[in-house]
Amino acid sequence: MSIQFTQSRLRPLALAVAVSSAIVCQSASAQELTFSLPEQPLAKSVAEISRQGQIQLLYDKSQLNGLRAPALSGNYSAQTALQKILIGSGLELVNENGVFVIHQQNLNQGTLVLPETQVSGVIQNHPATDVMSAPQYVTSEEISQKNTGDGNITDLMKTNPAVQFANNDSNSMNQGEIKPSRISIHGSSSYQNAYRLDGVSFNNDFDPADNGLGETSTRLSSSDQGIYIDSRLIDSMTVYDNNIPVEFGGFTGGTVEVNSRRWQGENSAHAYYRLTRSGWNNLFHDSTQGIDTSKNDTSNPARFQNRYDKSDFGGWFEAGVTDNSGIVFSASRRSSTIPMTVVGGEAYVLENNQIVPFDGFYGKKNQRRISDNYFLKYSIDLSEKSSLDLSANYANYDSRLFSSTIANSGYDSTHDGLGFTAVYKQKFDLGQLEVTASTQDLKDDRKNDQKYSLTIRAFDDNWNMVEQNSGGLGDLESKQKTHGLKTVMRFDPKEDALGLTHTSTLGAEANYTKGTYVRDRDYFRYTYTGEIGLDNMYSGYLSNITRFRQGSYSADYTNYAIFLDDSIQYGKLTLRPGVRLDRDDFVNRTNIAPRLSGIYDVFGDGKTQIIAGANRYYGRSMLTYALYGAQNDGMQNCMAYSESMACSLNPNKNDWDNQKDYEGLESLKTPYNDELTLALQQDILSTTWRLQYVHREGYDEVRNRTKYDNPRDPNTRSIRTFDNGGRSSHDTVTLSVNNSQPWEWADASHVMTASFTWQQTESNTPKDAGYSSYDPSNRVNLDKVSYNGKIIDASKLPSTSFNSPIKLNLEMTSVWDDYDVTWYNRLQWWGSRSQAVRYDNAYDFDPEYGQVRKYTKQHFASKYTWDTRLGWKPDFAYGFGISVEVNNVLNNRNISDRFTYDNRVIKAYEPGRQFWLQVNYDF
Repeated sequence: MSIQFTQSRLRPLALAVAVSSAIVCQSASAQELTFSLPEQPLAKSVAEISRQGQIQLLYDKSQLNGLRAPALSGNYSAQTALQKILIGSGLELVNENGVFVIHQQNLNQGTLVLPETQVSGVIQNHPATDVMSAPQYVTSEEISQKNTGDGNITDLMKTNPAVQFANNDSNSMNQGEIKPSRISIHGSSSYQNAYRLDGVSFNNDFDPADNGLGETSTRLSSSDQGIYIDSRLIDSMTVYDNNIPVEFGGFTGGTVEVNSRRWQGENSAHAYYRLTRSGWNNLFHDSTQGIDTSKNDTSNPARFQNRYDKSDFGGWFEAGVTDNSGIVFSASRRSSTIPMTVVGGEAYVLENNQIVPFDGFYGKKNQRRISDNYFLKYSIDLSEKSSLDLSANYANYDSRLFSSTIANSGYDSTHDGLGFTAVYKQKFDLGQLEVTASTQDLKDDRKNDQKYSLTIRAFDDNWNMVEQNSGGLGDLESKQKTHGLKTVMRFDPKEDALGLTHTSTLGAEANYTKGTYVRDRDYFRYTYTGEIGLDNMYSGYLSNITRFRQGSYSADYTNYAIFLDDSIQYGKLTLRPGVRLDRDDFVNRTNIAPRLSGIYDVFGDGKTQIIAGANRYYGRSMLTYALYGAQNDGMQNCMAYSESMACSLNPNKNDWDNQKDYEGLESLKTPYNDELTLALQQDILSTTWRLQYVHREGYDEVRNRTKYDNPRDPNTRSIRTFDNGGRSSHDTVTLSVNNSQPWEWADASHVMTASFTWQQTESNTPKDAGYSSYDPSNRVNLDKVSYNGKIIDASKLPSTSFNSPIKLNLEMTSVWDDYDVTWYNRLQWWGSRSQAVRYDNAYDFDPEYGQVRKYTKQHFASKYTWDTRLGWKPDFAYGFGISVEVNNVLNNRNISDRFTYDNRVIKAYEPGRQFWLQVNYDF
């Protein structure tokens, strides 16, 4: 039998007993059995192995809390299987008078040696043991203990040393939002990270850089993530940021790998409910500009939010279907209600081709945000060596927005994602084959209440100019469809004739992507010029119409990749050379990305290791490049300079001027980053320290510019094009430490991670702008900028966002098993910084270089926050638990950014103290 125990005294609430039919003799531990265990909590794997092996096993439950066991398949003795899954856990298996005991590693005690004759299986590659890449790895157990905020996967990266957050995505003025924040990894653009769910990309390849709520008649506001995954529903998340294996491609920043839950051979369920309110949050604001919702306009209809109500609820269950198959289903809803003040007043609409006045709504009206997640996975173990997972996921984000100052300006904006994935795994004598097939549909859609825009410009009886507006930005839809197939062969370690041990990975993938841009009807912006009489009746003429023609435009491309790497070990040295070849029929180029990383174990005991690497990463092809012309090609104008030449509401009677601003793509190359890394990792007592340097050089980044240098020709001065003139450079130095096994004091187990990071990013392309971002000046010199009164190379301009140069992180999770209490703490400090800011798209003129963009050096003070979460799940409550999450416990007033509003520079502050309350129940 398997008995969990404590070293000092038995604790009845902590005891768990897995009883076999009988306690058998010591020889049972040597009997070879067939195991097929998934990656799962270490406690589950230990219990299953002891049950199958029918061995007498003693261990302390608290020592296994929060630890994960790698997947294990093959033929082992129970003793060998236990030793395999304990590798890297800080625990060991020892034989004490015929009884097997799991306890903390002790070099003074003899440990059991793996009997080589018993080993016939292989442990899958696991991120937690990848010293070369050292990715951030977060398990579902850790997620349940952390401050998770709005529940997005980016909320889990707040303490990742390589990750920077956009300066203005989360501040006191927009706390009602629930979209994921944008992140930059080692200085790269936020849209150049690869997001994957169970090995399948869920990137949005339309222009996702600006996920603010400002939209235009030709563009939808979206996000770099095509699916807004709820982090509380996943099994684990891994963030690769350096020395990234060749299996991963399509990024210049990093890769975020999300793994869904899989049936683990039991029936269980979990449900939770969370909520917060604006009254539970101290919302700081600039004393010169309060958070006034009546000032939200079309350019940003939700910039100011002084009230909100948020609630999250969801859960999952898993159940067996047959003895060797089962399902997992999860669902969640995150919602936010944001009251706004609508100014209302008199406005005008068109009825029967006549201008008619009406009284607009005045008072409070709610904006809303809703994000739904549904996931279903069926898993079956086809045999002892093969398995199949079939999954479907659906995510929907719906928002209701309007401008507080424009009548009938409301619109519904939705962001949908639907995907199906099949993963087949087969164990062979040489290794494991993994085949993944997927299909995915993403859609962004905007529907307006009023299908046209109407502007009235007139003089009243006192000869004051009056402008009144009604209507929205027009209905739009964008769709992205992707089909993919990927195969990976992970070979078992094999020794060659020279004594070198090789562990190779070979794979290939193909993905077809199609993007469609749809305007289902002509959209008109009408402008009338005239007078308003005493009876509020309008007289005037139609002076301008801008028309956007209906149509559907599509572009597609197929990209292919093959990759190979080989981890070669000889003595103390391990090298991992690899190469990845990518090609797509959009840019029609073959990109070769060599990657090399290695480890030198200085003393051969795994305690002192030197890690180095030289790698190239190629980025993504974006659908916006191909569809940009379609978005703007249908724009036409009718201009009338007098009443006798007035435009007509009948479009067939007007002379339309095409307002083309695009003439097709020139030859583009794929953006790429070159990386150099150097690290030293050292084990000291029960801690692991790592000092690491990462250098990145970014080349061929795509930017948007004026195509013709002819400002006097109205037919060419607005024509724009894409080129590869973007350039960036980034450096990161990080010192990190974590305890390799839990610390025991004050009757609790404590797990700690900490890091100190210095970063610097320079770029000639603003990182907070999209790749279709355009500078309106048609004679600007993009190679130079004016920064703080001096002309410098644009590539030397400090980053305009994602730019905290010094950051200190400390995380501590403490568990009191006696009291069923978990306490999580996160402390963060950011050093002061000088940021390049550009107010109101300002320019300077230099006699030598001409017109250049003007940036100002803005100083930001240092800041710090303390976030905490306290959870209690008493055994007597039969699965019920409660937790309180507090962000910015000390209520510090920290400035996050500055922006211009109403001709003034306004300070944006981070949120003050905020409370979340959660209840949950395990079935």
